[in-house]
Order: sequence, then C-alpha cells, then structure tokens
Amino acid sequence: MRSLAFNIWFYGMMAVLAVIAWLSTFATRTGIVRRLVAVWSRAALWGVRVILRGRVEIRGLEHLPPEGPKLIVSKHQSELDVVVALRLFPEFTAVAMKELERYPFFGRILAALDLVLVRMEGQRDQRTKATIEGALAAAEAGRPMLIYPEGILMNLGAKERYRNGAWHIYNALGCEAYPVAMSLGTIWPRRDWRKNPGQTGAYEILPPIPPGLDQPTFMARLEEAIETRTMELIREHAMGEMLEQAERRYREGVGQEP
Repeated sequence: MRSLAFNIWFYGMMAVLAVIAWLSTFATRTGIVRRLVAVWSRAALWGVRVILRGRVEIRGLEHLPPEGPKLIVSKHQSELDVVVALRLFPEFTAVAMKELERYPFFGRILAALDLVLVRMEGQRDQRTKATIEGALAAAEAGRPMLIYPEGILMNLGAKERYRNGAWHIYNALGCEAYPVAMSLGTIWPRRDWRKNPGQTGAYEILPPIPPGLDQPTFMARLEEAIETRTMELIREHAMGEMLEQAERRYREGVGQEP
C-alpha cells in the first residue's frame, strides 16, 4: 500500500508540475522552471521519507570544493538518484538527446533547463564535440556537470561498460572528477513500480580523481572507485534475496538485464 500511495503521489505531483513548467516556458526561460524542479526534488524526497518510511543518507559532501567547476560522474540506479542530485546540485546540467526538442511539450522544458543537447543521430566525434562544448559553457557559468558513464539505469550489483565521454569532459575541463557511488536502488529499484518501504540507501560522493590523467588510467580508476564502493553500500543496506541477486550480478559481471 505504501508503494501504491507513493506512486500516486510522485507521478501525480510530477504531472502537475510538468504542466506548470511547460506553461511557464512561454513567460521565462529558466527561472521558474528550475524553481519548479527544485520543488519536485524536495517533494519527492518528502514522499520517500514520509510515505515510504525510507531513509536517504547523503555522504561525502566534504569532498566537494565550495567553488570552481564540478564534474559529477555517477552510478545510476533509479529516478531517486536524479532526485537527490537535483537536491544537492540544483543548477547542474547533463547531456540529453537533442532529438527530444522535436516534441513540443518536453522540448520546451528541456530548452528552459539549458541542458547539453546532443544529436544522437550524428557521428560519434560530432557528439563528443557537442558534449565538450556544452560542458565548457556550463563550467564557465559555474554550473556542475553530471554524467552517467554507463548511460542507463542499472540493477543492484550490475554494471555496463563505462563510456569514454566522461574522460573527454574531464580532459576538456582540466578539473577534478567526483565519482558517486550509491545504494539507492534498495529503496527504489530500477524502473520498478513496487518500491521497498522502510529501506535505507546511500548517495556517496567519493574522493576526487585529480586532473591530468590519461584516458585508460582515468577510466580504470573511475570504474574501480564507483563499482567497489557501490557494492560495499549495497552490502550495507540490502538484505535477503535482494542482496543475493546483487552479489550474483556483481560476481558474474552481469550487465543490464531486461
């Protein structure tokens, strides 16, 4: 019942705010839309805490500098980690499909959020160039850049090949990269209608990777840091069959399952 109540709350609230955000794009470019996104993230976390009786632990904030460009490279387990990221980094930008601009409703909202829009239909070098240009513009504006190196939502314990786009941004910005590990999938599994009431999960910002590393070194260090700590957090917060399945995926190196 708590899962059902939360889903009604979350998706109903999101639909209402999305309509308001879309209407607001006709009057302003970013201000109102970003404030609505902030309201959405706070309301979603309220629902996790009050309706699901879940607990989200935020760790590692001491690793973030108060100023300067920030490249956040994160595991991605469910919509909940997006909610947490928006709460911590309300001005962040991320890469989105430029093709979504074709849809009048979503296109206007994406444009208002000033995301880095990259055409997926283009060649890889063109996508990389557009991503780097967007990341440089975000850094100049003082906005954090968030990237998911696996590119998709992952089940607990599962992993996919880390894509080199993270290194290209890291190299272009010439800044530290902040890996993020998590166990939020214990509360809100990937694309699962059924949530897990009463669970605890963590979102942990790990010690930064210093600038200047070559691509193989950076990618290996990034993956090792995120995957090792993510599994440690899963073992801390998961139990029973949930933990057994995560251990199996991790042990066998299982990628994303349908």
